[in-house]
Amino acid sequence: MSLIYYYYQFQRDFTNFSFLRHVKLDGFIVTMHQAGTHWLKHMLACALTRELGLSPPQYSYAGDIIGGAKNPIVYSGIPSFGHSHTIPSPLMASKLLRKFYKFPRYVVLVRNIRHMLISHYEKYKHEYNCEFSEYLRGDVTNKRFDSDIWWCIRFQNAWGAIIEKFPDEFVVVKYEDLVVDALVQLEIINTFLGLNLSPESLEYGISESTKKKMSVKPKKAPRRVENKRVAVRMENKMGEVVFSGGDESFLKNTLKEYLEYDFGYDYS
Repeated sequence: MSLIYYYYQFQRDFTNFSFLRHVKLDGFIVTMHQAGTHWLKHMLACALTRELGLSPPQYSYAGDIIGGAKNPIVYSGIPSFGHSHTIPSPLMASKLLRKFYKFPRYVVLVRNIRHMLISHYEKYKHEYNCEFSEYLRGDVTNKRFDSDIWWCIRFQNAWGAIIEKFPDEFVVVKYEDLVVDALVQLEIINTFLGLNLSPESLEYGISESTKKKMSVKPKKAPRRVENKRVAVRMENKMGEVVFSGGDESFLKNTLKEYLEYDFGYDYS
């Protein structure tokens, strides 16, 4: 398995030059799947637009304020922020490349891999049409599932290596910390990105980003709109997936062998 994993890691990640599009932005948010991406973006977008006296984000994923590569931004003259789930090329850590390109500051949103896998499976199990044990073992070629254990490992290893090399250019936010105290995490991001948002704007962003308020906005997902996928709240779905003894062993052994950067999570 190891040779197959490293082959596909090199093939997919080394040739991903999407990070070159980030150089035109003031900041960038990169996130794991099912890590509260839309929630964080919506809170920040609401806080930013309130501070500047602009209309709040139209969509629940706030792509009109904090967009992806294919999302047109509706306002000009405001701080520009992008978002994606991208796994960067190792070239992003090149000091030579950084002599020619100035990268924005990055907010990296992560989540406990175990919980991310459960949440992702609950969200997509009707499309994947397989038992959790089969999904858990994933597809190292990254062709069958949108995200699985191998994607998580690649994501954390790739960003972890770059963060280790350029720690001042990144701030890591954990989904679990965001749930416990969203205001504290927003304040950290606010300071890190130099947004100078007032406490009132940050609190407004949180109050406008409840599940109820976000649910009434159009989702307008940037891709696969026809699937009508519904976000799954982790706290409501934890009990629906049961790890067998074999599942536990596979998860722990795989992460022990391949995960180089655990971001402070304990998988032992």
